Amino acid sequence: MSQEKLLFIEKELNRWKRPESPKPGTAFVFVGDGKPTLIVYEGESGPTQGEILWGKYTTFYEVDMGDRSLNFEEELPCADNFKFHAEVRLTYAVNDNPMVQAPALIVRRARADAGQLLKDLAIDVMRRSSRRYTHEKCGEAESYIAGRIEDEVRDNGFKLSRAAFIKLSLDKAIQDRLDKRQLSEYDFEDQKTDISRTTVIEDLKQTSKLGLKGKRAEFFAPLIKSGDWATLLAMLDPSDPQDEAIKAMIEATLGRERQKDERQQQMIKIAIEKGAIEGWQLEGLAKALFKEVSGLPEQSVAFLEGTPEKQGDSPQTEDVKPSIPNEISRD
Repeated sequence: MSQEKLLFIEKELNRWKRPESPKPGTAFVFVGDGKPTLIVYEGESGPTQGEILWGKYTTFYEVDMGDRSLNFEEELPCADNFKFHAEVRLTYAVNDNPMVQAPALIVRRARADAGQLLKDLAIDVMRRSSRRYTHEKCGEAESYIAGRIEDEVRDNGFKLSRAAFIKLSLDKAIQDRLDKRQLSEYDFEDQKTDISRTTVIEDLKQTSKLGLKGKRAEFFAPLIKSGDWATLLAMLDPSDPQDEAIKAMIEATLGRERQKDERQQQMIKIAIEKGAIEGWQLEGLAKALFKEVSGLPEQSVAFLEGTPEKQGDSPQTEDVKPSIPNEISRD
């Protein structure tokens, strides 16, 4: 910090000459033994010649009321065991509100080095405040510390000409490491989000697929039960590996059935050629084969077959009597 101008200086009081009015940017403070302090601001008249002559005031001081600058840096404690690097810039002046009587307070304190006084006050405030905040909340810490410094400045007879500038930061090497760690945490969170999103999508696909399979199973069941393999094959998706597997199973089943039919036909052919089957047996076998191929019930097969009457047993016309329902015969 550069050498600053003294906040106030003691002036010689000539009992035979009354002091002139304070220069712009200054104020006078007259002090007497056991007498009330008198503050004279720019443009005001000081004590009378008689008051000075008869010794009411024995000394007076010229107080600098102009703006002053205070710039400094300081290391401050942090709640998470790091250290804040604080940059502070203040523009201040002695409070010129007559109700405060700040010039008299400044003289009584007898500290002419205002910059060092305010620096000591500011550092004390900052140290007591910064230790409550982590490095992630340095913005909140800056606002709080700026407010507390303004209060201390005002309580000690000064005022801020503009808002206090407080900048807290970490050592560059530490900040770089924290940034890298934070980026890694962000990447990890992004990966977790992507994995979660992918899992949800896969679950939805699986649920949809299972639902579709359930619907297909409901439709396929009666086709399988009735043996309608042709319709079932037409409904399979050739691009679906599972449908291809079903198709292969159906084709294998149909192949086995064809082989079975061919073996049965071959056996019947051999039996006929060797005379091992009588005519009436062949007729019964044909009926069974027709029933199996057509899928008709036994009653329907019997109806289609019919039972022809023997010609020799045909009754004479004159012997046939019409059948009269019981309801009519009662009449």
